[in-house]
Amino acid sequence: MEKLSIKTPDDFIALMGHSLGFWPQESLVCVILDRRRIGSTLRVDLPSPGADTAHFVEQILRYVATDREATAVVFGIFTHASVNPGDIRPHEDVMEELTGRLSQQGVIVRDGWLVGETTFTNYLRMGDDAAPSHPLERILSSELNAELVFRGSSIEPSPGFHIPVMARPALSTEVMRHCFRIEAMTPRAATERARTLWNKMLDGGGEPTDDEAAELIANLKFISVRDRLLADIPGIEDSMRDLLLGQTKQSPHWKRVDRASEVLLQLYMRTDGADAAPVLTSLGVIQWWEGHGSKAHQCFQRALEADPDYRLAQLTDHLVRDGILSDWATDKQTAYQPPHTRGPEIGGMGMA
Repeated sequence: MEKLSIKTPDDFIALMGHSLGFWPQESLVCVILDRRRIGSTLRVDLPSPGADTAHFVEQILRYVATDREATAVVFGIFTHASVNPGDIRPHEDVMEELTGRLSQQGVIVRDGWLVGETTFTNYLRMGDDAAPSHPLERILSSELNAELVFRGSSIEPSPGFHIPVMARPALSTEVMRHCFRIEAMTPRAATERARTLWNKMLDGGGEPTDDEAAELIANLKFISVRDRLLADIPGIEDSMRDLLLGQTKQSPHWKRVDRASEVLLQLYMRTDGADAAPVLTSLGVIQWWEGHGSKAHQCFQRALEADPDYRLAQLTDHLVRDGILSDWATDKQTAYQPPHTRGPEIGGMGMA
């Protein structure tokens, strides 16, 4: 397998942005290492002044502990807070506690950087004359950043879930017509018909017609049908509960999951009012499966704006806010990898 090497701090900070898909703000980003191989990436909001940091530290420890082969962590503190010479390092008490607790688990903190608005500095060497600040623009010219951009990756300025600008006319009348038809069918017949259309969309590459889109939107409005369609997305056989919670030992077919996101976005562009809640919630569940908590939260919040009482959005958003990840996202054998990273292995660190 082709290997991409991390040779400089610039490469590592670029990797953090590409792994998340956006440039973090007021965040701690941790990348897990297994000897010289790169593992998964975690982003959490930095604790606010005066906050109890115990939960913050425990959340990171729990996440790192899911990778039993983890040997080290590198981190980036992304903040707009200004730091003057002689100042205490930002969040120093928290980072010292986290470093000590990780060491007890046999995981060392290998390196870390303070990433500001225009510069980045080695956090562990702050106060040392040998640790100058470097312009953030250097990251754009790093070798790893150039290679990942060439492969189709990008770093968005924020974690927003981006909806295509051009929306289609809403299909409210057609959706209602399909809802009446579904209510007239037996639950089993309605579910089987819905699965046939859904799998046709996921296995093909075309865009649903207006009538197909209206039928799919209507299907997602019925809880039992919606749950079955969500469980069909990964394309593997297992219990519906374990599929919905991302707890199977077998890895999902992530290309099929990507396709489901595409179809759901196409449906969302044709929804109006409360019809959008099931579609947005389904998109949020996929983001949660993939370990994208910030994007999942935004999907659930948009769903609740469309329907404040939508129960699945409320429940799953609670998991996200508590820092609970799907099992798929915490196991490197099953974790989601963006299309541009599915080929090369990233490792071979030789940071200067």
